[in-house]
Amino acid sequence: HAATVLSLANYVAEKIEKDHPDVAIDTLAYQYTRKAPKTLRPRKNVIVRLCSIECNFAQPLEHPSNAAFAQDLKDWSKLTDRLAIWDYTTDFPNYLMPFPNYRVLGPNLRFFHQNGVRGMFEQGAYQSTGAEMAELRAWLLAQLMWDPYQDEKALTREFLEGYYGPAAEPIGQYLNLMADAAKDTNMVIWVGPDTPFFTFDTMVEAEKLWRQAALRTAGDPDLAWRVRQARLAPNYVWLARWNEFKPEADRRGLSWFLPATREELAQEWLKDTQGPGPSGWVPVTHVNEGGRTPQQWVEGLGK
Repeated sequence: HAATVLSLANYVAEKIEKDHPDVAIDTLAYQYTRKAPKTLRPRKNVIVRLCSIECNFAQPLEHPSNAAFAQDLKDWSKLTDRLAIWDYTTDFPNYLMPFPNYRVLGPNLRFFHQNGVRGMFEQGAYQSTGAEMAELRAWLLAQLMWDPYQDEKALTREFLEGYYGPAAEPIGQYLNLMADAAKDTNMVIWVGPDTPFFTFDTMVEAEKLWRQAALRTAGDPDLAWRVRQARLAPNYVWLARWNEFKPEADRRGLSWFLPATREELAQEWLKDTQGPGPSGWVPVTHVNEGGRTPQQWVEGLGK
């Protein structure tokens, strides 16, 4: 399959080369065209863009769970010096749900660089504001695409301290909590709030950390708003799993630390997606790539 598509790209590239010597043809190595051909090579004016759509983003590409993709990357690198990547950094059916790929961004960009990749496209939640930790990822990826050999842990701390102020410590602990919880899961870009790493105990610990973050920023409207926006993600899970987690708390005899009803939390959550926010802020319009609005998502929750 890859050879067929590449043959077409080579044909077009050859035909335009004389009249457009500075133009390149960009073609995807995507799903059924992902595996490199055995002998056919891309022409010098063809860019092959390899897509990581099937990968496990709870672990770096050098992890055994991603061995097939890593081998395809190495195979393409042997065929061309114009290899590019289309990478994925969000959960497309659930933009506002925790997607703990935070630790793999640095290792993956280094792996790409070490294997001859010349161009990167990092696709996040491209239709709307409000995606989980979108600000952190945008800043971190910009830094690492400039120099992938920077310390991503230090960069993350720098961002958290600059953007969340005194809430940086509990939010950093939360990121580690979620990444630890997901590390043994095959975290593809289509997992949902029913994914196994969202256990009741993990979410309770997450809620404690977000309560700390809220308390530490209570006196600063801008920082408090940023924390509320980031807190949309864990609350997305609480809302989706309410009818499971609320009875679990009752069975354990634990005091319920969220609003008494799902409807009350849902309306708080919806209000934070729609504002008002600070100058320049845009309300959340999509909770997923399919176009569902926050209002539609809340309406579909039930009681």
